[in-house]
Formats: sequence, structure tokens, C-alpha cells
Amino acid sequence: MPTSQATLQVSERPEPEEVLAQVEKIIASRIFARSERLTRFLRFSVEHVLAGNGDQLKEQLIGIEVFDRKPGYDPRIDPIVRVEARRLRAKLKAYYMSAGRGDCISVVFPKGTYAPVFRSRASKPVLVRKEAERPAAERSIVVLPFTNLTPDTGDDNFSDGLTEELIHLLTRIPRLRVVAWNTASQLRGREQDLAGIRRQLKIGTVLRGSVRRTSSRIRVTAQLIDAETGDYLWSEAYDRELQNIVAIQEEMASAIVTALQLKLARPGVANVRKAPNMACYNLCLQGRFHANKRTLDGLRQSVRCFEEAVAADGSCAEAYAGLADAYSLLADHSFLDPIEAAPRARAAAEKALALDPDSGEANVSLAFVRSQFEWQWAEAEVLYRKAIALNPGYSRAHHWYAVDFLAIQGRFDEAIAEIHQAVHLDPLSPAILESSGYAQMLGRNYQSSLQELRHVIAFDPLFYRAYSAMGRTLSLMGRYDEAITALERARELSGDAPRVLGALGQTLARAGFTWEARAILEKLHAAAKTQWVSLACFALVHLGLEEHDTALKYLEAACDKRELAVTALKVHPIYDPLRSEPRFQRLLERIHLLP
Repeated sequence: MPTSQATLQVSERPEPEEVLAQVEKIIASRIFARSERLTRFLRFSVEHVLAGNGDQLKEQLIGIEVFDRKPGYDPRIDPIVRVEARRLRAKLKAYYMSAGRGDCISVVFPKGTYAPVFRSRASKPVLVRKEAERPAAERSIVVLPFTNLTPDTGDDNFSDGLTEELIHLLTRIPRLRVVAWNTASQLRGREQDLAGIRRQLKIGTVLRGSVRRTSSRIRVTAQLIDAETGDYLWSEAYDRELQNIVAIQEEMASAIVTALQLKLARPGVANVRKAPNMACYNLCLQGRFHANKRTLDGLRQSVRCFEEAVAADGSCAEAYAGLADAYSLLADHSFLDPIEAAPRARAAAEKALALDPDSGEANVSLAFVRSQFEWQWAEAEVLYRKAIALNPGYSRAHHWYAVDFLAIQGRFDEAIAEIHQAVHLDPLSPAILESSGYAQMLGRNYQSSLQELRHVIAFDPLFYRAYSAMGRTLSLMGRYDEAITALERARELSGDAPRVLGALGQTLARAGFTWEARAILEKLHAAAKTQWVSLACFALVHLGLEEHDTALKYLEAACDKRELAVTALKVHPIYDPLRSEPRFQRLLERIHLLP
């Protein structure tokens, strides 16, 4: 037998008592921890088959008995059983690939049926590999914000930008997990707390250093440290002309590769970038610095910086990709009308990709445009997959692919896997953690969504989007008092953000507070006179008031304007009351999201 093959012998069907014992073992595993609904689904299906009633396991029965749907439940409108069945199959597969790989009984749900099949396994699967074929243990690193030693304290954006640039370069190295900048930036001041950083991020090595620059020269010191022992693996100081900053970064990356005994995917991978136009380089650093604030003022400043960077060097793909992302984020955060943002983001992203087809950043920038603004889903997926193949450590690629593509396509198992990878790379990013809860909510796994969002709030109690997402989830669960409390907190922290007002108005209406809901509508109309307000916000409130015709008119107008909110129409539970409407189905057809 080839050494890379596994042997699995299968015998007759096991006894019912053995099956029930196996089910309890599966449920007790870590993989099924906190999966109450999947546990109920598994037990219910297994017991029906063992009782000889497997032919009764249809969507309607499971929806009513397992997922507490009402007797008139229609699976064509509410796909919860299909969604949860995909999750259950994925969980069982993960179990038998890990904790259950030596079990003597397998429980399998064949595709196309909700009746499980039970098999005895005479011997556990054995995978024999030559030692040389065993995968190397994952190497991991966090690059702490380099300390700015330049007397001008306003130079922090340069030292931070240099750190982020180095992180971007390291993410291109195969088999190296690099903690993303959003998380690394929160560790400022903890340079000596190696043990705490190791426990919190589960990483093996830490890179820390300092930057001092003058008008023409730069001095960078760096130390690579084993996070467990505190031993120095490598240390170096660079004193160069400022124009040589890229060479310094690449020398550091090569030294890290050597110290961690990694192999590059191809020779010379760290020597493919040209020497930068320093004006463009500095402006790109500033552009990312401001974009990371995710505020209206920060994103506007980011646009200005990247526009100036493009003017300074029209051949810089990074500057165009940064400009595209800044415009996309302005639209995504409801700060700018997509009619205005989309063509600018598109032009910048296409230029970035034309300049550098192998840029992970440029591929992600264009993928967002193709999906969110243009609804060209097939092309967007090709771009996302290419970006991840080019740069598997780029957390934004995994994050946006998960939330802005897979989840809204209804591919929830894949979305959760991608968002988990994004969290793995950027574990302290509130935006990514909130997106994990959002994806769970879209998949109608409300308890898991709440769990994720409570974790975000405990971590960052001032992050308004976590309260907003929690309010939406609680509203879907019918827990209106709690939902209103969460949304009022989001409203307070966001300063009456229209997207929060829309969710609050919809929840007030569902809770029976009609007068208060109409007051929210008036506030949205008043806000629309001085700022851009998404038409989907009005649609939500009218939907809560059960004014479906008006809600559909607003959604149709939002579709005309290519608002980003309409891309969630296929899967978002809030739109369930409209799914049987022919006009709603036509909207899905326009967005190219029909099932």
C-alpha cells in the first residue's frame, strides 16, 4: 500500500445500543460543545432511524420538532433545516478526522437525505507517512509596533506603517502564521510581556524593534525572540539611506525565514519589489494609518493620502489598491453613496490589478467591487481565491471572502471556516470578531451569534457594531426588550448612525411600539436632508410595521442604486416575510442571487 494512503475496513451495521453510545460520545466531544441545536438534530434523526421511521425525516417534521417552527412551517421560505444539515455534516466530518478517527462506529448523513447511516469500522483508519512527508509544525510570529524614537512624535504613522508593511511582506511566506496589524497594534506598550502575548495569541515568536529617522537616513533595530523561553533568535541594526527602506524590510524578512527554518515558495520571493518613490511610500503609510480608524474623517483622509500617492507615483499598485479599499469602506460603513463610491473604487482596483496581477491586495480590492457593487459573483470568487493563494496570511482576504461573499451566497460552512481563519490571523480585531457573529446570525444560528457578540463586547465595550448586531439577532429571536436595549446602546455609541436607527425602528415596530417606530422614520427622513442615508434603512422600518408594499418599494430603489445592503437579501432572516412576494423574487433575480 502507498505510504500516503489510509486503510479503512467496513463491516455490517452496528447494534442500536452501540449507535446510541457512539452518538453520546460525539455529542460530548469538543467539536460539538455549545452546539445545542445540532445535538438535538443528531439525536432526533438517529432515534427516528433506529425506531424504523427514517422515511419520516422530512424538512417540515425536523423544522417543527427540532427547530421549534410553527405547524404551518414552509421549508421553501425558511431553509433552516437545509442550512443546519450542512453544518451537521461538516461537524461530523471534522469529528471523524480528529477526536473520532479511531472510533469503531461512524454516523454519516448522505447528501440528499436527513436519515443517518451507521457503519461498523473493524479497524480505525491508519495513515502511514514517511517522516519526510509529515507536515512541519506551524511557525507563528507577531510583529509588535516598532517604537518611534524620532523626536517628532507626529512620526508615529511612519513607524506604524513600516511595521504594517513588514507584516504584509511576511504574510507572503508559506507556512508562517503572521498576526495581522489590527491585532498587533493593540499590543503597544506590552513589548516586555512575552508570556502574556504568547498565551493570548498562541504564537511562538515575537519581533520587536525601533525606528529613528532623519530627512535622509533611517535606523531600524529589530530582535526576533522565542516567546516561550525569551531567548533571542536573531537581532540586527540597520543604518541606511531612507531610500533603502524596502531593502531593510526584505533583509529582515529573509533573516526571519532563516531563523525559523522556513523555506520560501520560490527563490527570491523577498526580492520582487522595486525601490519606492519615497513620497508615494510615505503617503501610502499615512493612508493605511487613517483607514484603520474606520471613521468618516479617517477614511476621508485615507482617500486624500492615496490620491496624493497615486499622483506621486502612477505605477504603484499598492496606492491604487489602498484607494479602492478606502472608497469601498466608505460605502460599506454607510458614509458614502455607492453611486459615487463604486466607479471610483472600480477604477482604482482595476488599475492596481493591471499594474500587479500577482498582488493579493489588488485581487481582494477588485473582488469586493465585483461582488458588492456589481453582483458579478463568479468573477469575484475567482479573485478572492487567487488572492488567498497568493497571500494566505492576508486576513482581509479571508474576512471579506467569508462575509461579503460566502455568507451572502448561503455557503455558511465555508464562510465560518474562512472567518475562523481570519480570526486565527487577527484574533483581536473587533471587526472580524463581529463578522463572525454576523455570519452565524445569517445562518440562523442565533445562540452562537449571541455568544460571539458577547465576547466582542467584553473585549471592546465601545464597539457599537457589536451592540447593533446583537440587537438585530435578539430581535430575530423575538427578545424585543433586550434587542431595544442593545440597539439603544449602539445608537448612543454611533451618534445616531442611520443603519442603527433602521434596525431600532424595525424592532420597535415588531415589539408593538408603532408610534416610536414612526418617530424613527421621521428622524431618518430628517437625516437624509443633510447626509446620505441608505434606502434599506427605511425599508427595514416599514417591514417591521408590516407595510410590505412600501418596504419593497424602498428595496427596489436601493437595488437601483446598488446599495450594499441588498446583497444580503437572499439569506438575511429579517426579509423572511417578503420571500413569497414575486417582487422580492425579482429582486433576487436582479442581484443574480436566485437559489
